[in-house]
Amino acid sequence: MTDAGRDGTTELRYRLNGYSGNEADAHIQIRSFDRPARLKRAAVGLATWWAVAIGCVFIPVAHFFLVPGFLIFGMVTFVQRLKTAAVVVAARGTCPDCGADQDLDMLGPWRGPQDVSCRQCHRSLQLSEGEESP
Repeated sequence: MTDAGRDGTTELRYRLNGYSGNEADAHIQIRSFDRPARLKRAAVGLATWWAVAIGCVFIPVAHFFLVPGFLIFGMVTFVQRLKTAAVVVAARGTCPDCGADQDLDMLGPWRGPQDVSCRQCHRSLQLSEGEESP
C-alpha cells in the first residue's frame, strides 16, 4: 500500500467513494519530516516572514500594520510547521461519478482520510482507505 522514496516521500493508495456509491482509485504522495527536518522547515518559515516584516519597515504608514502582522504570521507559521509531521506533495484520482482523472485539491498538511471535490462534476468525494483494486 505504500512505497517509500529517497526524500521521505511515500505514496499511499486510497479509494474515492462518490455520490453514486461507485469507487475509484486515488494516489497520494506525502512527505514526512522527522524532528530535525521540522525544526529546520519551521525556522525557514519564521525567517522568511520576519525578513518580509523588516522589508516593510520602509513603507510609509502601512508599516504600522504590516510589520506587526508579518511578525505574528511568522510565529504562527513556525508553530504550524513545527507541529506538521507530513504534508501532501501530490494527489491524483479518478472521480467515481463522472470518470474524470484529475489532481485532487488537498495539498498541505496530511490529515488522513478526508473529503475532496471533483473539479469536473463538483460532487463531494470521500477519500478512504480500502483494498487495492486488481
